[in-house]
Amino acid sequence: MNIIHMNEFEQRRRGPSSPAHTEILRECRELAARELAAALTRMMGKVDDALFELAEKAENNAIQSLYFDAMREVRIKRSAIEASFRTAFLAGFNAEIQRQPPAGPAVADGDGELELDLVEHDALEESLAVSNMVTKVGVACSQELGLLERRMGFLLGDPQLEQGGNPVGPAVICNAFLEACGDIESGLKVKLIILKLFDRYVVGEDILPLYQKLNRLLTGKNILPDIRLELKRRPKVPDGGPAASPTTAGQAGEAPEGEVGEQDLFAALQRLMLSRSPGGVPAGTGSGAAAFSGFSGGRSGFIGGLTLLQQGDGELAGSGLAGIDSSAVAAGTVNVIRDIKASALAAGASGVDAMIINVVEMLFDYILSDSNIPDPMKALIGRLQIPLLKAAMLDRDLFSRKSHPARLLLNGLAEAANGWTEQDSALYRKIEGIVQRILVEFEEDLELFAELHSELNEFIAEEQRKAAERQERSARLLAGKERLRLAKAQVRLEIERRTRGRALPRFIEQFLVSYWQNLLLVTLCQEGDESLAWKRALATMDNLLWSIAPKQVTEREALVKLLPSLLAALREGVQTISMRESDFQDFLARLADLHAEVVNRVTAQALEEPPADDPLQPVAAEEAAPVEEDAEVTAATLHRLIRENGLEDVEVEEITLSEEADAMEGAPDDEFVEMARNLAQGTWVEFTADDGQTSRARLTWVSPVTGSFLFTNRQGLKAAEMTLQGLAAEFRRGTARPIENAPLFERAVNSLLDGLR
Repeated sequence: MNIIHMNEFEQRRRGPSSPAHTEILRECRELAARELAAALTRMMGKVDDALFELAEKAENNAIQSLYFDAMREVRIKRSAIEASFRTAFLAGFNAEIQRQPPAGPAVADGDGELELDLVEHDALEESLAVSNMVTKVGVACSQELGLLERRMGFLLGDPQLEQGGNPVGPAVICNAFLEACGDIESGLKVKLIILKLFDRYVVGEDILPLYQKLNRLLTGKNILPDIRLELKRRPKVPDGGPAASPTTAGQAGEAPEGEVGEQDLFAALQRLMLSRSPGGVPAGTGSGAAAFSGFSGGRSGFIGGLTLLQQGDGELAGSGLAGIDSSAVAAGTVNVIRDIKASALAAGASGVDAMIINVVEMLFDYILSDSNIPDPMKALIGRLQIPLLKAAMLDRDLFSRKSHPARLLLNGLAEAANGWTEQDSALYRKIEGIVQRILVEFEEDLELFAELHSELNEFIAEEQRKAAERQERSARLLAGKERLRLAKAQVRLEIERRTRGRALPRFIEQFLVSYWQNLLLVTLCQEGDESLAWKRALATMDNLLWSIAPKQVTEREALVKLLPSLLAALREGVQTISMRESDFQDFLARLADLHAEVVNRVTAQALEEPPADDPLQPVAAEEAAPVEEDAEVTAATLHRLIRENGLEDVEVEEITLSEEADAMEGAPDDEFVEMARNLAQGTWVEFTADDGQTSRARLTWVSPVTGSFLFTNRQGLKAAEMTLQGLAAEFRRGTARPIENAPLFERAVNSLLDGLR
């Protein structure tokens, strides 16, 4: 029986912050051990069938005997493997809790030659398989794993897990299984098959549910129940290159693009991957084509076999690729590089060759799980796995040269897919045609990638040219609507400021609401608030309101003198806004009766004389300059203004004296407001509707006046319009998310580098 003393936690530099946390960690450990043991039992039940199937498809008796011997060995050792896995997992859990530093890599003896002996090569292959699984979990379970790491860090008094790893992290689990397989004597090939099955059935199916159960357990224990993952913004990548950090630059020997010492990403990957192997011995480096001497069929055999598989040739038994599901290759939705690596054709691949296969495999693990690419487009790109593997084998500069044609094409396809929707059949057909040409035509000539990248660029450029015209019109329409909205608000303010608190006759109020406010709106939009026409329209309204107010006897003469010019200004104004003559004559008759009443009324309760600066004082004739003849406004001015600004659907008769200005309730800034405020024009955003349907739109224009955001689709048509707070609310609810705009290849490499570190 394996006995683990949890009280050892407190004896280390890092440990639970309280006895209660110790008990919670014990519960987490037991839950994980129980769930993983059950998952391993299910997986081990499938090992026998997998080995038997491989034995049936074996190319010769020797390989068939190898698989049958492995079946017998696994049956005998199954219980020991399962028990050893539990022991290794518990030990790994406690090692992380106790923050025991991992043993450093062994120092290589000898003269520093770059060759690996058999033992070191086997250890490297096993280490690469584990690294691949750990990276896969980090991508597929990023949300649950991130939350779990935060909660584990809280329990351990190390919030960011800076002093050690996650005790239930993928590295602990996968290394525990690798250790449990240590007694298998059937050879590396069989061990890698078993690791592959563990990857498929435990890592691929059971680790995410385990992390979900652990998070539910911890939230039930009130361990950070309300946390959410922080929004991390990757530094902007210049010229499509990977975001460099001091660590990356130091490891890879970064140099400016285009120089002889250009950054070799493959060298950085190579060092990081080999540093994880027990021997820590670097493989050969250099540039140019990789060596193929380790393959069982040689260079031509390996490339030829891949070409047959790429082109959908079903007769693959003689090529060493028997057993690979050709339908999976055609679908593009699963990582077929893993199956190729385990095939007979790749048997014996070592050093640089093996590492290239592993790197491409891990890159496509990221690509096929990248949520930035819509699934149908991802399937098309996934069909390029074998051509990309061939391109990397033929020219390792794929990893170090940003201008490599295969790399440029992959990035171009992913970028074009960012804004794709299922209604955009033209783009889908174009990308499908490019992918099909590569599958049919590509053998060893990398110039095909350059030709197709140029073809894709021409197609995208033409689409963008057409979209730019529509985007400009959409932005112009929104800007016009905003100007009209602001003008309405200003007109409403001018009217309300003059009428608030006054009891106006109904026909005067109706005249201002139905007619004069439209004249003010047209004048403001067409002439501006500094124009003489705008000031005259306001002065006429002021004089009208003054003329109907109660008067002192001494004001009677001023009113009589004002009336002719007032009536002339009113007539001029109503002609502009197309008031019917009969309605205007009726208005004038009622206004004349009201003026007669005002002039003839003599009352002891007359109002005090208003101050000189009262806005309702009559405007002097010299201040109200006459309209020049060539500036005469026609009855169609309002309709022309609306038509020229694309505002046909905007109602202009919606201002009422009782309407109050819309008030926006101020909301405090948070990370989502900052996220919306910092959203760069050209960024794609994915929106999720209430029914779960998603759509993608690009931020095309931000209003310099109101800050409104205009989003358009790939065709340049308006997709959404919202305020800063509205967009922040979408981010906050999770119904909108920005699409990362860094090139796909660089994102995948950065993810791989991060996982290996």
